[in-house]
Amino acid sequence: MSLPAVGRAADTPATAVSVWPVRPVPFAAHIETIGQVEPFQGVTLSPEIAGRITELDFDSGATVRKGQLLLVLNDAPEQGELIRQSGELRAAEADLARARSLIRTGVESHEDLETATARFEAAKGNVARVQAVIDQKHIRAPFDGPVGIRQINLGQYLNPGDAIATLTSYARMRVNFILAEENAASVQLGQTVHLTFDTTPGQDFTATVTTIDPRIDGSHTLSIQALLDAPPADLHPGTYTHVSIAAKVAPHLVVPETAVTYTAYGETLFVEQPSTDGPTVTATAVRAGDRRNGWVVIDDGVKPDDRVVTSGQNRLVTGVKVREIPEVLPLAGLRELAQ
Repeated sequence: MSLPAVGRAADTPATAVSVWPVRPVPFAAHIETIGQVEPFQGVTLSPEIAGRITELDFDSGATVRKGQLLLVLNDAPEQGELIRQSGELRAAEADLARARSLIRTGVESHEDLETATARFEAAKGNVARVQAVIDQKHIRAPFDGPVGIRQINLGQYLNPGDAIATLTSYARMRVNFILAEENAASVQLGQTVHLTFDTTPGQDFTATVTTIDPRIDGSHTLSIQALLDAPPADLHPGTYTHVSIAAKVAPHLVVPETAVTYTAYGETLFVEQPSTDGPTVTATAVRAGDRRNGWVVIDDGVKPDDRVVTSGQNRLVTGVKVREIPEVLPLAGLRELAQ
């Protein structure tokens, strides 16, 4: 749609402008959304069994390794029981060895051997049971990571499920985000998405889509989870992130972003018009779409092979004569639009 001229353009000298020929180029439209970060692994440490803390081997904020002993609940009764059961196991093992030896000579029956075997297996089970209780009272880190604020103290009595501290793995992070139903086909497992964080301006991170919820929820959105393998060092769980997803590549009409001007009529391009007295320009209302790398998609208002002004628009109105001057444009950025 051509816009009315502002002022008089007749009998004015040609204005020097740079011009760009509009043509379709491969363009990957990007879908933008907001995601939230959560740890790849994160737990609240708690005991499985009650007891009084007799040993405390970590403090708030400490970084621990997988298997590291964090605290011990009073296990003196179990340690004593373990000694007793271990003695019974050794006696049962000796009885079993003697029964096996005597059965070969015919002194003992197969029933005696089975009884000795059962006694040995029962003794071995008793040792394993006591050792399991001791292991439950020795609380260890299930994976590497920093612990949060310690909620307990030496000598404190703990019940099963009482909070000890949080433990979080920051080596990798999960990113949860949603897409509108109409964009569901634009994402697939294994796809790379781009992330930016307000805490690290100017840096771009990539994550890999690992999970796509098979159902569209009641608000017609799709839940998606991606894995961030190398998060920034100061990234905390719960942080919001800007998520950018490259949709299907398709040809679009693009112009340099400098070509678009803003007037009372909205977004405008000056389109060159041929004339017997030399080319003129017409201010044309357009509908701009995605912008990237210094280029902007024009969804409506121009057609292929239109020539649009990219610089010098501040001296132009509809009908003004123009003469073209060369301009160096960021063609490298144009090639990257398909990515």
